[in-house]
Amino acid sequence: MSSLNDCLKKITILQILIVLLALVGIVILFGFFGYSISEDWIYVGVIVYFIYRLRFFGEDFKQDLKNIFSKISLKSLIIIVLVNVFFSYGMMYLSIFAIDNIPGLQSFITMPIIPLIAANSLAGIGSIISTILISPICEELLFRGVFLNRLKLIVPTSFAIAITSILFGALHSYGSIISASIFGVCMCIIYLKTENILTCILAHCINNLLAEVMVHVDSGNLIFTNDIFIVLFSILAIVSLYLIVISISQEWKYINKR
Repeated sequence: MSSLNDCLKKITILQILIVLLALVGIVILFGFFGYSISEDWIYVGVIVYFIYRLRFFGEDFKQDLKNIFSKISLKSLIIIVLVNVFFSYGMMYLSIFAIDNIPGLQSFITMPIIPLIAANSLAGIGSIISTILISPICEELLFRGVFLNRLKLIVPTSFAIAITSILFGALHSYGSIISASIFGVCMCIIYLKTENILTCILAHCINNLLAEVMVHVDSGNLIFTNDIFIVLFSILAIVSLYLIVISISQEWKYINKR
């Protein structure tokens, strides 16, 4: 185990909540005086806090950086990400189907069906950087680095994974909640196997990069309107779900034996 990971495990949920409340308070205060601050700056503030606590970019960071692929290969990492990306599109198809066929459901949905990355991609380079870099770094440090580690101390590992992943999924938009939760489980397992938060951050960055690329490539929104694409991605989503279930069931046994 690296000293970086040791430092990460010492950060408590209460400390994180205090930091988050302070950052939210600053944003509200600036808004009170007429200065609008993007919520992305809260993520930046959290990352700065972690940099201070973990002494990022020191020898421990360099060692973990070198060991990103010591317990999992880049190929395996990309496969995991691709499987989750295809599954997420399948879940969005189901969400669209539900809205179109369940009376009254639309009135309860206040968030867009298309993932937040799709909306953010229209807002400029700043949002792209936030999607690909800032959000993955902050979310992995928070959910896998702090929440998972602290919950493991009070509940069994399986429950810690489930709770952390559900909380992670709950922060995403309608249509992405289930797939984000499943992705969260995969990231928890990777973190527990590698004990290297940088591996999870890389996987999350690749995931958001691929999703962002698909949004830009699909400028005509064919993935959601063309029958051929819908059938193709639906098949890929079903195959991906099967692979995810098999992989998680195998890894879950490994995690519980530790």
